[in-house]
Amino acid sequence: MSFGKPGRPPEDRTLRRRQIYLAIAPLIEQVGYRGLSMKAAARAAHLSIGGLYHYFPTKRDLVLHPLTTDFGSRYCTDLNARYAALLHTDPERYARLKIRGTARVMMAARPAVLAAVEMGLEAYRSTVETGLSHGLLAFESAVGHLEPTFDADTIHTMSRSMRRILMAAVLDRTTTEAEVAADLELVFDAHLDRSRRAATAVA
Repeated sequence: MSFGKPGRPPEDRTLRRRQIYLAIAPLIEQVGYRGLSMKAAARAAHLSIGGLYHYFPTKRDLVLHPLTTDFGSRYCTDLNARYAALLHTDPERYARLKIRGTARVMMAARPAVLAAVEMGLEAYRSTVETGLSHGLLAFESAVGHLEPTFDADTIHTMSRSMRRILMAAVLDRTTTEAEVAADLELVFDAHLDRSRRAATAVA
C-alpha cells in the first residue's frame, strides 16, 4: 500500500539517490572521505540534513554509493530501455553504447573509488572489486550475445584488458570520460577485428 500524497506517482528512489550522489561527487573528490561532512554534502545537494539522511543513513553509504550494484544496474537498465531496438538492428552500435556507458559509470564512481582507497584496503577490495567485477560480467554477457565471432576466451581476455584500463582511469584524476571510452573502444575494435578475420579464414 502506498502512503504518498494523492495523485503523486511513487518516487523512483534509485534514480533520486543517483542524482543526489552526482550532485555531491565533485565535493567528495575535492575533500575526500575524511574531509566530507554530511552538512556540506547536504548543502551541495540542496537538501536538508534530514533529507540527506533519508536517502543515505551514513556517510559511508553516500560516498560508496556508485560501487553498489544498484548504481551500475540502473545505468544498464536505462540504456537497455533507450536503445533496446539496436540489439536487433545494429548490435555493434549497441555494444559501443554499452562501452561508453561503462566509461560514464566508472568516471561517476571515481570519487567513490578514491574514497574507498582512503578508507583502507579492506573497503577498497570489498567495494571497488565487487562493483567493477559486476559491471564487467554484465558487459561480457551482453557482448557474447551481440557478436557471434567472439568466443569465451576472447571475451574474457577483452574484459581483463578493459578492467586494467578502468582501474587505472579511476585512480588518475586527470583522465577524462572521453579518453576512457576511446581506450575501451580500441580494445573492443582490436578483438573484433581479430575475431572476424579468424572467422573468415576458417570459412
